[in-house]
Amino acid sequence: MNARKIVASYFIVQAIGVLAWWGLLVLVPGSVQWFQPEGWPEGSLLGFWLSDLVLLIGGSLVVAEAVAQQRNWATTVVWALAIAICYPTLYCIGVSVLVNDAWLASAMMVSMAGVTFAMATIYGHATQTPATIRVTPMNRRTALAWTFTQTFGFWCVFLWIVPKGIVEVERRIGLDGFQHAGQSWLAMSMFVTASALGGWSGYTMATVGLGTPLPTATAPRLVVAGPYRFVRNPMALAGILQGMAVGWFLGSVSVIAYSLCGAVVWHLFVRPIEERDLRERFTDGYREYCEKVWLWLPVGRYDPGSVRDERSIGNG
Repeated sequence: MNARKIVASYFIVQAIGVLAWWGLLVLVPGSVQWFQPEGWPEGSLLGFWLSDLVLLIGGSLVVAEAVAQQRNWATTVVWALAIAICYPTLYCIGVSVLVNDAWLASAMMVSMAGVTFAMATIYGHATQTPATIRVTPMNRRTALAWTFTQTFGFWCVFLWIVPKGIVEVERRIGLDGFQHAGQSWLAMSMFVTASALGGWSGYTMATVGLGTPLPTATAPRLVVAGPYRFVRNPMALAGILQGMAVGWFLGSVSVIAYSLCGAVVWHLFVRPIEERDLRERFTDGYREYCEKVWLWLPVGRYDPGSVRDERSIGNG
C-alpha cells in the first residue's frame, strides 16, 4: 500500500473514531467523568464539541479527501491538522500533570497527535521504499539532535503518559495492582539498564549510521557497531524491557501486558517492513548479518571485515 492510501485511510478512521467518542459522551453521560479530572463540571470537557467537530472530524475528512485526490494543497492541510491537534493535546497533558488525573484523555490525545504527525511525515515522498520508510542522510550532530528529540518524545508518550492512562482505567474499573518487597528498586534497576541499552542503540544509530530510529528518517548506512553486534533489534528490545519495568514499578499487570502486546505488534507488522527495506538496500551484507546475529537474543558477536566496518544497518 502506498503512502497516499495509508494516509487517506487513517484520517477517515480518525474522523469516525472521534465522532464515535462524542457519541459515547452524549449517549452515556456518565462516561464524561472518565476523561476529565474528578469533580470538574461536565462543561469542562463538553465545551470542546465545536472545535472537535470542525478541526478533528471535519479537518480529518478534508485531509482524507485532499490526499486521496492528490490535491496540490494536500501536504499543507496534513501538516496544518497535525499542528492544530497539538493545542488540545498539550492542554490535556498540562492538566494531567497539574492534578495527576485524566491521564486517559492525555493518552488518547497524545496517541492521535503522534499518529497524525507520523502521517504527515510519510505523505508526499515518492522515493520512499516501502511507503513508510525514507532514507534521510544527516551529519552526525543533526542525527544526534533528532535522535535525542525522538527518543525523549517516545519515552514520555509510551513509558509515562500511556501507562498512566492504563493505570487510571484499572483504578476506575476496580482492578487492583500488585506489590511486593523491593518492587520499586528492582523495577528501577531494570528500567535504567534497558534505558542504557536504548540510549546506546540510538547513539550508535546516529553517529555510525548517520540517521535516526524513525523509519521516515532512517540511517543510510548498514550499522553493525555497538549493541547491533550482539542483537539485531536492540532498540526495540530496550523499549519492551522499559515498558515492562514501568508496569512492574506501577504494579500494573495491564501495563506489562501492553508492553508485551507492543512487542507482538512490532514483530508481526513493523519488523517485516523494515527488514524488507534493509534487504533491498544492503542485499548480501544484510543477509550475512542476519545469519550471524539473532533477532531478539544476544547470541554471539558479529565481527565485520575491515571493508564493512564503516557501514551500518539501521534496524530498530
